Amino acid sequence: MEALYVTVPIAMAIALFFLGVFIKAFKKGQFDDIEAAKYRIFFEDEFPKPEKKPDTK
Repeated sequence: MEALYVTVPIAMAIALFFLGVFIKAFKKGQFDDIEAAKYRIFFEDEFPKPEKKPDTK
């Protein structure tokens, strides 16, 4: 029974720590746009421009 007097407050402190980390990340905008990250790979690279061949007439 005496072990509960130690483990319960430690567990509560750990839970409050992770709750604080989550709230801080949420306020900084960490979870604002979860959909854009998976589409970013398509738009990061620029496509090479095709070379124009001079007209020979």
